[in-house]
Amino acid sequence: MSIEVHICELVLTGIEAPDPAALGQAVTARLTRLLAERGLPPASPAPGPLPARPGTDLPSALAEAIWAQLGRPACREAGR
Repeated sequence: MSIEVHICELVLTGIEAPDPAALGQAVTARLTRLLAERGLPPASPAPGPLPARPGTDLPSALAEAIWAQLGRPACREAGR
């Protein structure tokens, strides 16, 4: 199975990224890895902020949050 993730725009509010392009690339790489390792999540969490585990770097935290939201019904419908 081949997985390609393309993030066209990543908008962060309240967080300054020293190098937005590098952050986008890092999130893309981590999200691709999550999808390859775990597939799509079976169910979505309740809407709202998702807490990051202590010590998690920003790209990993963002990738985990995006991955978790892929289980939402609206995302599953779009993938059909």
